Amino acid sequence: MDSISDSLTQENIPCLSISVYHPEDKEEDVFGFVTFNEPQTYEAYEIVTFGRKNTCNFQLKHERASRLQFQLEALIEADCSDLQFEIKNLSNRFALYINGNKLSYLQKQRLPCKSVVQFTEFQFLLEHVGGDSVSKFEVVIQKGTPSPHLKTDARYPRSEAPFTKCQHDPREPIEIDEDLDQYMLS
Repeated sequence: MDSISDSLTQENIPCLSISVYHPEDKEEDVFGFVTFNEPQTYEAYEIVTFGRKNTCNFQLKHERASRLQFQLEALIEADCSDLQFEIKNLSNRFALYINGNKLSYLQKQRLPCKSVVQFTEFQFLLEHVGGDSVSKFEVVIQKGTPSPHLKTDARYPRSEAPFTKCQHDPREPIEIDEDLDQYMLS
């Protein structure tokens, strides 16, 4: 009987699914310190960091990554009860691009439900899968491949940004543009 009541009270944990790509990964093992395909659970108040520094949650082994490159932080906005995420650029050396929009040093923005994050030759596809919990979230990292559309260096982004942000009430169903996937990492 306890297992039935446990399953009924178990929360669905929000997840950030992140596909990572760097063209030199095979030769230089850029993501050598990253554990792939294993969900890592964080308390909602924890900040998740990416960079070269050994204290980062996800350490990047490449000279063109800053010691502290960027951070992801969970939040709950006043008009919404769902866990959302924002990204903050911690690098004074490299701009961060979210769906083609530049984010300079110490600037932050709320992440859309599906976004492409780029700096130097690094590409990250972040997808937020919602859940019931507001006390925890998971991060799962997978290896990705580059999209032909994104092969340009992030320092020289395309002038037009073909990516659409999820601009909706998170409590309402959304329509997904079928053409959006052609611009994302696979």
